[in-house]
Amino acid sequence: KEFNKRLRTLKIGHMNKIRVATILILFLSLVSISCGSTDDNGDITTEFGAVFVSSNTTPVVGIYDFSSSTVGSVQFGLSSTDSDGIIYSSGSDRLYIASRTNNRVEVYTDLTKTEASLNIELAFSSSQDFSNARKLAASGSKVVVSQDASDANNQTNAFYVYEIGDNSATLANTYTADINLWDIQFSGNSLYAIQDNSDTLAVYNNFLSNANGAVSPDSKVQIEGIVRTHALYYSASTDIMFLSDIGDAGSSTDGAIHVITDFSSKFNAAGNNGSISTSDQIIIEGSNTQLGNPVGLAYDSSSQKIYVAERAVDGGKLLEFSLPTTNGNPSPTYSQNFAGAAAVYLAN
Repeated sequence: KEFNKRLRTLKIGHMNKIRVATILILFLSLVSISCGSTDDNGDITTEFGAVFVSSNTTPVVGIYDFSSSTVGSVQFGLSSTDSDGIIYSSGSDRLYIASRTNNRVEVYTDLTKTEASLNIELAFSSSQDFSNARKLAASGSKVVVSQDASDANNQTNAFYVYEIGDNSATLANTYTADINLWDIQFSGNSLYAIQDNSDTLAVYNNFLSNANGAVSPDSKVQIEGIVRTHALYYSASTDIMFLSDIGDAGSSTDGAIHVITDFSSKFNAAGNNGSISTSDQIIIEGSNTQLGNPVGLAYDSSSQKIYVAERAVDGGKLLEFSLPTTNGNPSPTYSQNFAGAAAVYLAN
């Protein structure tokens, strides 16, 4: 009897341990699910949005999800503290950064397999060819860096073109420019470029066909009303050009966004060294906008939302605006502090 009693006690204790172990396993499973979703290979993945923001003060990239009424965001750590131009390819799950810390193009991978707040893997980088990099533009397998003149580069404005391979970023061409550079974007074979310290937008036709050496814009057009432009975004599907005005770089209250609809016809009508008047633009500016030094732009044509990397206000912000139909002083539809906001990219 005593033996049977002890045996029953052992069985009950063993069953309790099994129940505790089962509960613990279920709990850990729930924790894992709450941290992310799993892909087909069973890896932990992080779901994130389509709006990417770089920082020139903090080694992170911010990613924002505007697909629902509640905006979600995550951040990943980078190897670069000072970054500007940014591109994300969802097809290859690669993030491209123009690193001002390391003076190279850095390529990060496996964002979708990395949990939020962790460092993403630096897969490879280019050689250290430029300094004072500003923005990135992509065309096919080529990525272009714009270099703004500074003492560190002997006051040289230049474009650096890299061929991107499976595991390499190889310098393919170097072009020196006769204008100060900031933002750049491809539209077909043409490259739009901001002429820094001015009100002027430039375009280089068949840009990648140039041989190494000096290049000059095929056309330059002044945008009336702009003091100093920094950022551009061209929406080819809607033929709308967006340009930012930082005004006085020392002021955090005088920024503006200029919207030019039917851009192609207006740009062509202006001609080389011509201008587009304020009557052919829609301008948002003023105390409600939180625009001081807007240095990055992107536009989502499906939602008709403009995304702005604002550098001067509160040390950096990501702003969202609805596409305006008239001049005005609207408040952002979204405003979030993001330290050192330098560039914004919409992955679509």
